Amino acid sequence: MKRKIFSSIAAVLLTTATLWATEAKTTPQPLNPFEEIQKLQQEMDAIFNRLHQRFLNDTSLSTLHGSFIKTPAADIIDKGDHYLIKADIPGAEAKSIKVTEKDGILKIEASTEKEETRKTDNYVSQERFVGSFVKMMTLPKDADASKLKTDYKNGVLEITIPKKGA
Repeated sequence: MKRKIFSSIAAVLLTTATLWATEAKTTPQPLNPFEEIQKLQQEMDAIFNRLHQRFLNDTSLSTLHGSFIKTPAADIIDKGDHYLIKADIPGAEAKSIKVTEKDGILKIEASTEKEETRKTDNYVSQERFVGSFVKMMTLPKDADASKLKTDYKNGVLEITIPKKGA
């Protein structure tokens, strides 16, 4: 047993001595912290990209894909006598969209459903979002949300909100 431990320690010392000798022969490069951070960032990006691809391609997680909530991109435009809000909600049907206001907070809710697939469909990739959209935004003080009007065309929800006193 002692001989085994001694030979293991000797092997570690020999390996360490060899590494030190190799390092001594090479000229040390000056440390560039920005370069090191950039390398670290590239490695982290690669790890997250691999993880993301595995997540998207993992069929065992397909039940989770539809349970995520997405926040739609939205613009608020001051048109003088009213506000115009445009929100991207692709793939939703108008009947699934709900717009409510409470205490100056506008809430947009919608959902999309997965299309029925047939066994003969040979999907190569399936990336379109299926699930719920929720967007909450604070309205300007002079917005009269009690008179808001909505229009949904081509995946874009337009909400017109008149200004108070206009």
